[in-house]
Amino acid sequence: MVRQPSPHDARVAPGWRILLAIVGGLDLGTGGWALVDPRGWWDKFPGFGHHWASGQGGAFNEHLVSDAGAGFLAVGLILVVGGLIGSPVVMRLAALALLAHALPHFLFHVTHSPASLSGGDKAAGTYGLLAEAVIGAATLVGAGPRRRRMA
Repeated sequence: MVRQPSPHDARVAPGWRILLAIVGGLDLGTGGWALVDPRGWWDKFPGFGHHWASGQGGAFNEHLVSDAGAGFLAVGLILVVGGLIGSPVVMRLAALALLAHALPHFLFHVTHSPASLSGGDKAAGTYGLLAEAVIGAATLVGAGPRRRRMA
C-alpha cells in the first residue's frame, strides 16, 4: 500500500526556505552583537568602517540597543526555524514576523534621513530594509507547498 502524503508533509520550495534562513542569519548576527556588546554595536554597526546607529545622532542608550538587539534576535530566530521546518504555515508566520519588523523600520528610515550619514549609507540601509520587507511580503504570497507533478 502506498502512503498518501498528508498536509503535514507539505514543504515550501527550498528557494523560499533558504532566502528566509539567510535573512534570519543576518538578523541573528545583528541581534547577538547588540546584546553581547551594546556599546560596540552602537559605535560600529554595521561594521566595515560605517556607523549607522551612532551616525543617526543622539546619545548611546544601552537599554534601547539591548531591546533592539532582542528584536533582531527574535525575528532572526523565527526566520531560521521557519526555513528549517519549511511547512507553509510556519514559513508564512516567519514571513509575517519579517514584514512586521522590516516595514516600520523601512518607513522610519524613509521619513528620517540624518545629514550625518553619507548618501551611500542612507541608500544601503534604507534599500536593505525595503528588500527585507519585500522578501517578507513575497514569501507570504509565494510560500505555498511545492506542487507535486501528476503522473
